Amino acid sequence: MEKAASGVSWRRSAVALAVASLAIATGSAQAAEAPTRSEYVERLESVCKPDAEATQRAMKGARSDIKAERLKVAARKFAKATRIFGSTVKKISPVTRPTADKKRLGKWFTDLRRQESYLRQITSQLRAENAVKAQRLIARFIHSGNLANNAVLPFGFNYCSFKFSRYG
Repeated sequence: MEKAASGVSWRRSAVALAVASLAIATGSAQAAEAPTRSEYVERLESVCKPDAEATQRAMKGARSDIKAERLKVAARKFAKATRIFGSTVKKISPVTRPTADKKRLGKWFTDLRRQESYLRQITSQLRAENAVKAQRLIARFIHSGNLANNAVLPFGFNYCSFKFSRYG
């Protein structure tokens, strides 16, 4: 009976060792997949650059359109910017994040989604020709963009950072 007990004990030890080895291998494989901060920035910037440039082209003159009360024209520009912005966020969201920066980047993506929501609301208010409400939302959009920039300041983003000058 002692032999049977030691055989069971040996099997349990072998299973425990196999599980531990698998856990270590999985953990190190996941760590190997996580990019460094500079690799992450480089990857995101390559996605953000063409979209940032497209946004700048789409929004050209939007502020002057609002001042001149050409709200329907401004609404079309904001609608296009909303689509570009949303597409960019959708493209960069699934990119594997550096392990040490996951919390910081989570906050950043929350701010980006908030900005996208503000862009939709601005477009809606401009279509309804509510210039005052649109202006208030633009102020919130800018503030949210500044918060997003503050969250990822150490990353040194250029095209992935918020710059209001791109919006008209």
